[in-house]
Amino acid sequence: MRFEPYESEYAAVPAMTSRERLDYFLLRAFETEEVWGLKAGHQWWSHELHGDRCIPLWAYRRYALDAALDEWHDGRPDSISMEYFLYQVLPSLPAGVVLEIMPSVGHEGCLITPQRLLSIFEGMLEAGEYRIEG
Repeated sequence: MRFEPYESEYAAVPAMTSRERLDYFLLRAFETEEVWGLKAGHQWWSHELHGDRCIPLWAYRRYALDAALDEWHDGRPDSISMEYFLYQVLPSLPAGVVLEIMPSVGHEGCLITPQRLLSIFEGMLEAGEYRIEG
């Protein structure tokens, strides 16, 4: 199992559509069994986007580190196990929080509710593979 993106993947992310960013995140987080975000103190770092409180998430440390070094320098990269993320973090997020999947410098990530992301991951775990409908 690898824990860094291939250089070709890393270079491709800024040009990905919102749907492609979500697909990439789901596949890689499922593969590595971890999710990366930013922490400020003991809290997950968040920001305001389109009037929503957003928590940015990435599939690999390298992407989170890029965000921390550039746009969001008040956060530090931190990983969480997929199991803890799915069954402790997602259900405990307050209403109105949106997840921003794979944002990069100058590019928004895919916006998704915690409930929708949990549903997709649970479907992947049940099937043993990734499939998104719609």
